[in-house]
Amino acid sequence: MNWTLSVCMQATEENLKILSELGFKAIEIPGWLQLNPFNFSKTDLKRIRELSSSYGVSIVASNIIYPPGFSHTSESEHLRRRSIEYTYKLAEAASEVTCPVLVWGSGKARSIPFETVREKGCERNLEVLKTAAKAGEEFNVRFGIEPLPKNETNFVNTIEEALELVEKVNSDFVKITADVRHMIREEYDLVESLKKAGGEIVHVHLADNNSRVPGRGIIDFNRLLKCFGEIGYRGAMSIEARLGENPGEELRFALEVLKQSVSSV
Repeated sequence: MNWTLSVCMQATEENLKILSELGFKAIEIPGWLQLNPFNFSKTDLKRIRELSSSYGVSIVASNIIYPPGFSHTSESEHLRRRSIEYTYKLAEAASEVTCPVLVWGSGKARSIPFETVREKGCERNLEVLKTAAKAGEEFNVRFGIEPLPKNETNFVNTIEEALELVEKVNSDFVKITADVRHMIREEYDLVESLKKAGGEIVHVHLADNNSRVPGRGIIDFNRLLKCFGEIGYRGAMSIEARLGENPGEELRFALEVLKQSVSSV
């Protein structure tokens, strides 16, 4: 497989043991639970890094980076400043665990409130992303804007919108995370949208259409992985899916499905 395959889950002893036994070499951790710079010291972060490393598992990305209650676009200046401060410090925290990508998802945090003028809300999100670019450059961490479906946010639902935002930020440290499960809800043609994003994609989330692991739904992963090969993507791909009561079995199944898809490309 040409890509580093990881799984979205907390870096705990139990989870890392499962990943190690299945042969996974990477993990994507929830930012607000394991990187939160307002709650975790450098000593805490060192423990997470060393624990993962002890199982031969590297931290390739972090998702769900903003805690509940955050709002980049609030009418409250205090809440907006908190988002900006947190974003900057989060990049530093990510560098402490050698995490190269932060997924800029967190739909509620970036959603524009009904009472806020749309243009003003867009400007406020852009200010957070410009802070992300500055922090990313300083700490060598890239932020990947993740298009999300309309039921999760009213800001950036498609690859085209993400590309427009990337152009406005104009930084090598703010690019795109392609989440195929979300994209099939909003994109007219998933493959064509991925080709349009091309080299701007710095991270990928994999799940089937029903939020289960690849192979448990209807997405054609043969066609999908062929597309990633054609656009020259060589980064990490994280399984971000519901794992149910037996995560080991689900991940083993997903691993076989993805291996078969790769072999067919």
